[in-house]
Amino acid sequence: MTISKKLLAIILAVIMTVSVVTVAAVNASAAAGDKVYCRASFVPNCYMWKNNTQENNQAWPGVAMTKVSGETDVYCYTVPDDKFDMIIFNGNGQTGDLSYPGGNKLYDYASGTWEDYSADPVPVISVSKEGGSFKDSVDVTITVTDADSAYYTIDSGSHVSINGSVSLTLGADIAEGASVKLDISATNSYGTVTKSFTYKKRTSGGVDTDGSTSEALGGNYATNPNNGYGARKTITVDGDKSDWNSSMLIAQGVANDDPRVYAKWAMHEIAVDDYAMYAAWDDTNLYIMYEMANVQDVVAPGEDFPLTQGNLWIYNYPVFLYIYTGEGNITHGETAGGTLWDTGTTVDAYSDHVVAFSTNASNGPFIYTANDDGQLEPDTLVTKGASTGINIKWGSGKTLSGKLMGMENAGSSKRTSGDGVNGTPVDFYNKGHKASMDMFYEVSIPLKNLDISASDIETNGIGILKVSTYGLSGMDCLPYDLSMSDNAAKPYSMDASTSAEKEDADHITVPMARIGKAFSSNPVKPTDPPTPTQAPTDPPAPTDPPKPTDPPVEIVYGDADDDGDISVLDATYVQRYEAGIDLPTPINTKNADVDGDEDITIIDATLIQRFNAGVISKFPVQK
Repeated sequence: MTISKKLLAIILAVIMTVSVVTVAAVNASAAAGDKVYCRASFVPNCYMWKNNTQENNQAWPGVAMTKVSGETDVYCYTVPDDKFDMIIFNGNGQTGDLSYPGGNKLYDYASGTWEDYSADPVPVISVSKEGGSFKDSVDVTITVTDADSAYYTIDSGSHVSINGSVSLTLGADIAEGASVKLDISATNSYGTVTKSFTYKKRTSGGVDTDGSTSEALGGNYATNPNNGYGARKTITVDGDKSDWNSSMLIAQGVANDDPRVYAKWAMHEIAVDDYAMYAAWDDTNLYIMYEMANVQDVVAPGEDFPLTQGNLWIYNYPVFLYIYTGEGNITHGETAGGTLWDTGTTVDAYSDHVVAFSTNASNGPFIYTANDDGQLEPDTLVTKGASTGINIKWGSGKTLSGKLMGMENAGSSKRTSGDGVNGTPVDFYNKGHKASMDMFYEVSIPLKNLDISASDIETNGIGILKVSTYGLSGMDCLPYDLSMSDNAAKPYSMDASTSAEKEDADHITVPMARIGKAFSSNPVKPTDPPTPTQAPTDPPAPTDPPKPTDPPVEIVYGDADDDGDISVLDATYVQRYEAGIDLPTPINTKNADVDGDEDITIIDATLIQRFNAGVISKFPVQK
């Protein structure tokens, strides 16, 4: 399956939504009689329409799908017309706008992915490891079901029959850097299914550089502070930090350095503010814990929106963990058409695996590997969703260190990009900051899906760089790089009240943090933060200036919740308003009437959804 990078970028861009947003499939034209399927734990509705029109298969929420006989959780819908090219599944929440992928495709509601499906029992081929790299040899188990006959070949050799399942050891006799190809074919009366996988033998030995082109920042930022490289320890990933300790710190950030604080505008968006990252490992997993800050309650308490909307885990913002094991192909975060998920982020430091997921875990987790051309593409997505074995949990509360050190002010008249490096920080907890605003994530990643062992970590070490985004651009990273705020004071092209850092290209030059061990030669120099000191006593609070006369009320079409931003949350409010469900605040009916019919209906909600996905650039009322 080929994933459309443009659609993926739209879906993962500046949407602030509590609904499930998914990876879209390639656009296709429907044909009357096509069958489309959905795997879900509830009876889903199927809503279809023709893009940029109001032609649909049935009024929202669409048509209830029919359970497929013999399946416990698969439902079917027969497409009635050949004009539809967009689709939404709903019933327990809803997906985003999805491009229709063609007939006999199944959408898995839990993982947000499409796959081939047919009610006819064509053969099913499963492989324990679907390609990738290996060190000495690779063990692969092939399982075939519903087949009258099946066989495999190695490097286009002779056919070897498969009866149920077979286990193979591949690549033991090939040279380092060479590849072995596995082809599998299975046939029954309904058809033939074939699959091919390529496995590449890695070069042995460690590495002595990660390719970074600048030194770690130092100052208040620290990479591997106190020569700390994490620790061997089994961590229970459960949203509780009690398993972690200060010896596991590998990267230290600064609170209140997200792009909003360098702009002249009001801070009316949620903070994306990385603070510290910790690492551990055992024989099975790599463990990462990172902390994030939200000090809005101290630096801009008058901006109510971020303070009332909860933490990042209700939003769908992409997160990337660039990992360099030194055992595979090298990438800098690039794809054939640009950057991974079109986030505009490239990294000088080498990486051979990238773990990607969203802050609310509705997308991913995915593991991408670098191919021979140094690119990350869908065909290098060797594991995804549950098959990655990745576990992600989150929680809130005070940092592990018990301090939250950062620069206190906000606004372009008080802050300049990079001032957190050598500025005098304060402990926000001593300023009355509520620790419940701060959050952390725990992540466990199976070592087998990174093609390494615990011995590799302890003998050679690995590198890691964590990047937090707002969809189209990096917003913060650990270790920190100044590219995260180089355009922060410029206006965003789609909303001049927010920062251009949400859409600029970010080229990261600093070294990765090391886990397990520093480089044996030419090491990245660890940087330690200075001993934090409290800022001088604060001056008396200035007298409030006279309040300006309120400007005339402006209609902002689509901003139903009147928060100054047009998001999928506005569409949700309109849906609840139309259904008669109570809202936390009344909606602005003038803003919500985007079709100009002087009535608030589900059509207005759908138009707002399409506007957020970039399907339309303005509303009917604006034509």
